[in-house]
Amino acid sequence: MASYTQEKFVLPRNLRGRSIQLNVIPTVYNLKNMIDKLILVDGDVIQLKQWEKRSYTAYQINKIKREVMNAPTKEDRARLIKQHILNGDPNDFGASCIDIYLVAYVSENHKPGKQAFIEYAMSNGITDKLNSAQAIWQVGKGDGTYLGVLNDDGSVRDWDFFRKWVNGPSMGKTKIYNKLVRDRIPEIISRSGKTFNTRQLTSEEYIRELKNKALEELNEFINSNNKHDAGEELADLLEVMHSLAEYNGFDFTEIEEIRQHKEKSRGGFKNRIYLIEVEY
Repeated sequence: MASYTQEKFVLPRNLRGRSIQLNVIPTVYNLKNMIDKLILVDGDVIQLKQWEKRSYTAYQINKIKREVMNAPTKEDRARLIKQHILNGDPNDFGASCIDIYLVAYVSENHKPGKQAFIEYAMSNGITDKLNSAQAIWQVGKGDGTYLGVLNDDGSVRDWDFFRKWVNGPSMGKTKIYNKLVRDRIPEIISRSGKTFNTRQLTSEEYIRELKNKALEELNEFINSNNKHDAGEELADLLEVMHSLAEYNGFDFTEIEEIRQHKEKSRGGFKNRIYLIEVEY
């Protein structure tokens, strides 16, 4: 279960130079559905509907699309997007993103809840239209709860997130990895004095990430340009192959026996034979 810093502070009306009362009327489409659709279409933004593209642009997802697509769970995606928001300039984000802050601001500095928000928006020059005020609340509160930073009444759930959002990158940036790493990596990071966050994968996630790791190491080998780097990447690839074999119930000697049998019956690749065609 996630834990949240509960030490409150006063949310300022201006978010690091970004007005929270101008250009904050969003398309009524939530972040979760946009991300789900993006994954469904395998990252092809052209297939997004116009209102989905506006949410995509508002959160600048183009900058982290690959990471979002590779994130194994919705919790990982939410964590990635939150860090992306913290690392960015509030002026670069669109209405949907800033609405999260606006909902928090009104809830904490005035009163939580939908009706209180609508009254504030319409009496403070944000909008004179009821539908627009409702849209800001719906998107801001909805996206905020999806990311785990707001409660259902619009009040702040994760004060640590908002403190970092207000103070900006001077508090230190975080690099998101969201990938399987070697067992001693946390120990190595800890010795360097850096803070980090890990979790243990389920069996289903583990085999998926092992396959992703195999592709990653193969690509790095393909792109290596000297003998030393090629050796390093081949060793990494071999390590992944050992783990894949173990996961599937093989001793690696069994895999080697299968390899030798296939080499004996069908040959290896030493003769560099390139098959062009076969006439049937």
